[in-house]
Amino acid sequence: MFAKRKTAMPDTITMINVVWTAVIAVMMTATVTLYQGKSNVNEVHYTQMTGSYMEQPYY
Repeated sequence: MFAKRKTAMPDTITMINVVWTAVIAVMMTATVTLYQGKSNVNEVHYTQMTGSYMEQPYY
């Protein structure tokens, strides 16, 4: 009634899931590794860009 499936080769969906899980694990490891050296993550240093406008009369 039911055909027996081959068990030697994994299913395509299973392989996609394994590869996707590996990619996520590598990205998480890279993120943790890159942010490990940061002493204070909450302190953000932005370059302050200010401008002044001097209004001069036309007359």
